Amino acid sequence: MNAYSESYLAEAQDWLAEFLETSVYVLNKELNEAWMTFILSRYSIRLESGDPFTICGKSGSEVAFIIFGEERRELPFIYDRPPEYWLGWALAYYQWYRNIPFHFITNHIDIETILLMYKKYHEIDIAHFCDEMDRLISTHKKETSLKRLRMSRGLSQKDLSNITSIPIRTIQQYEQRQKNINKAQANYIFLLAQALSCSPKDLLEY
Repeated sequence: MNAYSESYLAEAQDWLAEFLETSVYVLNKELNEAWMTFILSRYSIRLESGDPFTICGKSGSEVAFIIFGEERRELPFIYDRPPEYWLGWALAYYQWYRNIPFHFITNHIDIETILLMYKKYHEIDIAHFCDEMDRLISTHKKETSLKRLRMSRGLSQKDLSNITSIPIRTIQQYEQRQKNINKAQANYIFLLAQALSCSPKDLLEY
């Protein structure tokens, strides 16, 4: 089952493509910063569920200015769409096609690695890109969401343990997948999400 109605797909692809293009080429953000900012924002959750407000309300370019707190200015005319535009377009399609959260994709494949696929896949059927994404996700086991979010906040495991009162050994076991965080106590998930300023859903493994 796809993530949402196909009637919204083209708009969603354009939305994410414009967001990345504007973030990188107009606001001069690093690709990884732009992508992680999107992932950690409410817009990623709205987009992956086909929320019409996100898709048809404000454009991806407008949201880029909002998220980064930049004053809106006239966009330059871009004759040739850059690889980052294709990246957003292709990722929106893949997320819709597989019905998986954007953060799940990021947990398995670096955004820079996906960008490198542009040269081979941008002029051929999107199905080939989806097949390669499936292969990469199945063969690459990246760090857990918990570890990625903790490190992005500049916290050590000891820091997180002190903030949440969760034993440091338990945090280590979640990060090393010795324990399944999906089966963690509800209060543990709540405390971790609160400490890391994220949604409880962002901590789960898919």
